[in-house]
Amino acid sequence: MDIISGITTPCGSNLETGSLQLFLTLINTLTAAQCPLGSKDSYPEDYSSNLGDGDEFDFIIIGAGSSGSVLANTLSEQSDRLVLVLEAGIYPSANSDIPSTAYGVQQSREDWMYLTEPSNTSCFGYIDGRCRWPRGKLLGGCSSMNAMMYIRGNKGDYDEWADLGNVGWDYESILQLYLENEHVISQPNNSNAEYGKDGFQIISWYDNNNLVSRAITDGASELGYPTLLTENPLSPLGYFQALVTINNGVRANAARGFLGQVKNRTNLFVATNVTVTKVLIDQDLKATGVQIKVGDDLLEINASKEVIVSAGSINTPQILMLSGVGPLSHLNDLGIKVLQDLPVGQNLQDHLYIPVPVQMNGSAVTNQPRSAAIDNLYQYFSYRTGPVGTLGMSNLQGFINTKNNSIYPNMQVVESFNPPGDQNGLPAFLRVTGYSPEIAQQYVEINRLNASASFYSILLKPESRGSILLNSTNPLDKPLIYSGYLTDENDYDLETLLEGVRYTQRLLQTNPLRKLNATTVPLILPNCPELEFDTDDYWKCFIRTLGSTLYHPVGTSKMGPDSDPTSVVDPRLRVRGISNLRVADASIMPRIISGNTNAISLAIGLNAGKLINEDWS
Repeated sequence: MDIISGITTPCGSNLETGSLQLFLTLINTLTAAQCPLGSKDSYPEDYSSNLGDGDEFDFIIIGAGSSGSVLANTLSEQSDRLVLVLEAGIYPSANSDIPSTAYGVQQSREDWMYLTEPSNTSCFGYIDGRCRWPRGKLLGGCSSMNAMMYIRGNKGDYDEWADLGNVGWDYESILQLYLENEHVISQPNNSNAEYGKDGFQIISWYDNNNLVSRAITDGASELGYPTLLTENPLSPLGYFQALVTINNGVRANAARGFLGQVKNRTNLFVATNVTVTKVLIDQDLKATGVQIKVGDDLLEINASKEVIVSAGSINTPQILMLSGVGPLSHLNDLGIKVLQDLPVGQNLQDHLYIPVPVQMNGSAVTNQPRSAAIDNLYQYFSYRTGPVGTLGMSNLQGFINTKNNSIYPNMQVVESFNPPGDQNGLPAFLRVTGYSPEIAQQYVEINRLNASASFYSILLKPESRGSILLNSTNPLDKPLIYSGYLTDENDYDLETLLEGVRYTQRLLQTNPLRKLNATTVPLILPNCPELEFDTDDYWKCFIRTLGSTLYHPVGTSKMGPDSDPTSVVDPRLRVRGISNLRVADASIMPRIISGNTNAISLAIGLNAGKLINEDWS
């Protein structure tokens, strides 16, 4: 077939054969450029079809997310061990790989699509009163769908863990884990921050030096917060542009880094689309393997050494409870034989955020030329550069203390920006948030003629606690998520978020942001329409209406010393009372850290590998 003769163009046949051939070469080049995106070649081959009933491995890891991928890498370094990783999800898609399309992963088959249970304290402005909790159901877990921020947290976070009796989890110990994991390929000029250079996790930096970002950092400086070159765990208050898990315009998820780079190890096996129904525990209270569902087949796979649950803060407690490890009364109610009475699923913590709507109609913002979407796509697919390969100004992170009582922050502040009549970012955001139609339409109206932004206040150290419970004994049923948002007795969380709103308003009154005519915009809150805008009561209702997850649930398999009756695992991550069973993921955090949780989840995986190596050396 003559390809050239089959092409029609909107401008007629004004290209001669030679120039048309050049044009076709360009089209072919752009078409081929998308091939590496979402490619399975970046990961180990799927082993699921080779699994047979009664197969045995030395170590079985449940979950190929951030912690599980690092753990598998570490354990498989010794070639005489057989390591099996079981992942419930699939291989990451191109949507996952392209940074600017991160929202496209949510509400897809790569997302567990969890919902919180209705509450009388929060999530009033969401469909059916239920906040959406997206979690990664794919290789890399949430590192394949998150905002790619690489935040280490601060010294106070980890020293607090150690003070609670968790030996080996202090800041200096965690710092060494970070350095070992990291492979920094770029960072700000003149930055002397110490990052690792030989690890598997690629981290990089880009400069979002745009008009709005400069106004925010300059405004924060007026309020006394410095502009930092990079995150400073020792003196963390201030604003900086965070490092990100992006490699030359492509998401550097944990599975690509820690599994893909060692995919030729003959002792490492990764199986996708596998549902773990329970951990097998014998009469001596020893974990001996797992029961799994592969397609229509129910198989038992044996572990000669250990089973490690790295399924995340929702799925890990679900699997443990289905296996008979959990709260006595809850398991009894469901008819599950209790092998070990432990507070599994309790101590749930999350970073609750509120999105204060802001409108900007200053000429400097409104009159800026809109980015040419086609040009940006050409730049990305040709060279992997430009805004499509970044997260815009989302890497601008501020850490403040609204109470002025510590060198450590109690609030993280982040902003997103939408040009007037935004047809891309804002619709994508509204598609996945789950706002009620009345709320979503108001955000559209705010943006219709003017630039708009959301100024996010994020509560870093919540006092409230939630829980994960089983919905039934069916492993395919989603568990019940009780977020616990804003349930603390003294309303500390509510009052602190109110302070965050007032900080945002002070920031908008600084000279740089006044030049952009940046102002907060009143929303009609369906559950309290009578409240006067900008009163404390209005903002408290706003917080309860629109507050939601920053996607950082932790703590549901709490780590603690023997003296802590609320702990599920000891500081070596061993499940209490069950031998050869550990947990290694964000669920072990005794208290949530002051920042995004992916970096510490990677460190938890590495530390788990080191502890296991010590115990089996």
